[in-house]
Amino acid sequence: MQQRLREAVAASILLVPLLAACTTAPQAQPVLAAATTSESVERDGTFVIDVAPQTMRCTGVAPMDCLQIRRDHNGPWELFYGSITDFEFQPGYRYRLRIEQTPVANPPADASSVTWRLVEVLDKQPA
Repeated sequence: MQQRLREAVAASILLVPLLAACTTAPQAQPVLAAATTSESVERDGTFVIDVAPQTMRCTGVAPMDCLQIRRDHNGPWELFYGSITDFEFQPGYRYRLRIEQTPVANPPADASSVTWRLVEVLDKQPA
């Protein structure tokens, strides 16, 4: 009897995270934003990112195409779910961009708490 009880408790502990992952409630759109390292932020509050030459399918609130970015020139590519004001991505080009990040006062629950704006295209090379 105790063995069955232990098995039932163990099974429920394993199932709860799986069931929680199946929720259909909209979630906030993640943005790789707030955590900037001191190496990546310059005195004027801007930072530099690399943008990969192709987007990747991703799912935020709905399926979409995400930019692949990295802050460390040798680091791994990460999906960027937001947009960069004044930046027009062209597939097939690698970019190095200077970005300004600005906090958004009272953002909606399903939106980012920061915005990114293009300050300067430092480099644009065909892939």
